[in-house]
Amino acid sequence: MSTTAYAHLLDLVAGERAHCDRQAERHRDAYRWGQTALIVLSAAASLTAGLGLLMGPTQSPLLQFAVLCLTTVGTALGAWLEMRRTRELWQHERALHHGLQDLEREMHFRGAQGEPSEAQVDAWFERLQQLLGAGSERWAKIVERAPGKAA
Repeated sequence: MSTTAYAHLLDLVAGERAHCDRQAERHRDAYRWGQTALIVLSAAASLTAGLGLLMGPTQSPLLQFAVLCLTTVGTALGAWLEMRRTRELWQHERALHHGLQDLEREMHFRGAQGEPSEAQVDAWFERLQQLLGAGSERWAKIVERAPGKAA
């Protein structure tokens, strides 16, 4: 068994793991940003509505319009977040990342014990294919369930 197949497979696993990590980070950041923005918009709408009670009837139409704008933007952002499925994609990519990390750890451990056999490298490659295939199917199901997609 040549070490090039083993080294190449290690590189493939590391590359796929790094890609999943980048994608998960991107979706995590979008999810957290969106949730934070929803909290801020909701608080601002509540405070603006309360301010209307203090300011009196002369400022009431302006403050009511501000509340309308804040709640509309919050609703639109909530719909966008649901459509993008950022939380589900983040969780999915983290799970795939951990599966790839487990495979990579096992490959390093077994490789440190000695030259892996061709059968072992083939088994690891098959496991990589299964992880990536199942990950692609799950990703497609998450995206297909997004609002606005035809069933």
